[in-house]
Amino acid sequence: MGWDRGIAVAAAVVLVAAGAAGCTGTSAGKTAGTTPAAEATRPSAPPAPPLVIAQAEAEKVFSRFEWERRTPAGWKPADGMANVATGPLLAEWKANAAIRALRNWPGTSTTSLVKPSFVIPAERDQPSHPRFFVALSKANGWEDGPATAVHYFVQEAPGGEWKAAVETWMATAAPASPESESVARFAATTVQLRKTPVAAAGRDAAGAAVLSPTADADRTVCGRFADYTSFTTPDKPENEHFAPGPLTDEMIGKLAEMPKAPELNGLARYSFEHEVTGPRLPVLKLDNGASLVACPLLRTEEVRGKSATVSFTFDEDSERGALLNTKGKKWRSSEAKLSLTALIEVPPAGDSGPAQMAACNCLEPQLLEISGKRAD
Repeated sequence: MGWDRGIAVAAAVVLVAAGAAGCTGTSAGKTAGTTPAAEATRPSAPPAPPLVIAQAEAEKVFSRFEWERRTPAGWKPADGMANVATGPLLAEWKANAAIRALRNWPGTSTTSLVKPSFVIPAERDQPSHPRFFVALSKANGWEDGPATAVHYFVQEAPGGEWKAAVETWMATAAPASPESESVARFAATTVQLRKTPVAAAGRDAAGAAVLSPTADADRTVCGRFADYTSFTTPDKPENEHFAPGPLTDEMIGKLAEMPKAPELNGLARYSFEHEVTGPRLPVLKLDNGASLVACPLLRTEEVRGKSATVSFTFDEDSERGALLNTKGKKWRSSEAKLSLTALIEVPPAGDSGPAQMAACNCLEPQLLEISGKRAD
C-alpha cells in the first residue's frame, strides 16, 4: 500500500480452543464445549500499545500546520509559523521571509498539501521527550504523482505543542511519465528526488511505526555525508560510502562547477563545509529492511577570489544579493550559512552495500545569512 496508507490499528485476536477431550457426561441436546463461566475467563486480546499521539490529534496538528503554512502571515518572521514550526524548518522560513522583505518580493506560491497520512511510534519506543511522528502528504493536483512531502513533527516536553522541525520530499511511486519526474511539477520545491521509490514504513501488528533498533549507528551516515560534501573547488571528494548517482557524484560535480557562474567569471573558489544540526530525528525501519535517516545539515559556504586582486559581484536579484545589498558593489570574499536536509537509506544490518540517497536539496538549500568583504 506504500507510504500513503493510514494508521490502521488492529489487535491480534487470540483464540483459545476449548477442546472436548476428556469431557464426559454431555447430555443430549447440548453441545460439548465451554461453559458461560469458562467463556468469561477466556483471555482477551492485549490492548494496542498507546501511540505518542493519537491519529485524530495528529490530523489536527497537521491541519493547523497546513493552515498557517498557507496563510500569508506565516511568512512573517514573528507570526504564524513560530506557532507550528521549530528547529531547522522555522529557521528556513524566517530567513526566506527576511529576504523577501528586503526586496518587497511577493510571498512564495506555496502548494497545498493534501491526503495526509501518519507514521506514529508507540510510547514504549519513545518513553521520554522529545517525541516525534512523521506526516506524509501529497501536493494538491499531484496526488497520484511519485512525490510525497515528509514532515517530522516534534513535541519537546509533555503537554507541549507539536511543531514541524524538518521538511523534505521523497519518491513513493515510480514516475508515470517523463514530465512527472520533475519535482517542480509536483510541489514547486527545490528538493531533488531519487527516481526509485522509497519503500513503505514498517509497522507492527497494532499499526505503530517500527523504529530502527540500530538508530545510533544508522545516524552516523549523516556525518559521513557531511564529510563527503565538504570540499574546496576545483578538487572533488571521492565517494566511498554512497551509491553513485544524481544525488551524490553528479551533485558534487554541479557544486564544483559553481565558480563558473557568470557573475564569478571563474575568478573565485568555493569552499563547502557541512555539519549535522537539528534534533535527533527518529530512524524509521522500512519494509525492505533498510533504515530511513533524515539528516538536517548546516552548510558554511565561502567564496573567495583566486588572488588578492580579484573581485566579483553577486546578482542583486538573487538571495545573496538581497542580503548583501550588492547593487554596484564588488567583493573579495563572502561567507554564507545555508540549511539543507538529506534523506538517506541505510542498508540493513549485515549488508555491506553503500547507503542510498533518497532526497536532498543540496543544490538549492535555503540561505540563512551571508556576510562579505568588500573590494572597495
